[in-house]
Amino acid sequence: MNIVITTCQTYPDLPDNLRPLQRLLEARGDVVQIAPWQQCPSADLILPFCAWDYAAYPDQFARWLTQPGNRFPNGGGLMRWNMHKSYLVDLAARGADVIPTQILPADADVLRRALAQYPQGCVMKPAIGQSGGHVMRLLPDDALPDLQPYQRGVVMQPFVADVLTQGETSLIFFNGEYSHAVHRRPPPQEWRANSAYGVQIFPAKPSVDIVRAAENVLRLLPQMPVYARVDGTISDERFLINEVELIEPALYLHQCAGAVERLVAVIE
Repeated sequence: MNIVITTCQTYPDLPDNLRPLQRLLEARGDVVQIAPWQQCPSADLILPFCAWDYAAYPDQFARWLTQPGNRFPNGGGLMRWNMHKSYLVDLAARGADVIPTQILPADADVLRRALAQYPQGCVMKPAIGQSGGHVMRLLPDDALPDLQPYQRGVVMQPFVADVLTQGETSLIFFNGEYSHAVHRRPPPQEWRANSAYGVQIFPAKPSVDIVRAAENVLRLLPQMPVYARVDGTISDERFLINEVELIEPALYLHQCAGAVERLVAVIE
């Protein structure tokens, strides 16, 4: 196959931890190209693993995902649904154990009234966002931030204090089958389990119940994805879902022996 792994104009180079994926695909006879998604590359299959700036260009990216002729493992429609964090509300309505989520307009009066509903504080984030950008914790009396980055909608969730001690657990699946997991531990005094905030990442071995909980979330999706990362915080034996990443998740292939081979097998 002709395969393109898309990066982005902001970060045009393929990260080192995806080079083994490229090498293995090429060893199997595939022709692999690396190009920013903004160049609209064509191929038999597009792997959008490094489209790390799409939140800055949501309309352009959404059009690219559903452009006729573009073929993605997870399908353009599924990824477009996953772009906007209202998908968390959809999953909760289908029975997933999602951190309670509100999607609100970027209206100061609406947000102040909503903030009053969270006496222990809330997490506020853009409805279309990446890499922890503009994610913040607010208390009821705190001033609202500049709302310009939230024009596509505002996500409000209660602050889950367990993240301070438990961090986040990310489970990776290929074709609905569990592959491996990592634990993402924020540094002291930080709660955002994201690389932009100094998170440490370790291989993890979640319990059978946690794996099953994440598997059940995948069954609630509009279709079963070829690759997926399910992020959540373990709280009192519950796996509280924070994100389900279906577009450009870090799959932590370098954290688990055999993960690259498993991904290539489902791609082929």
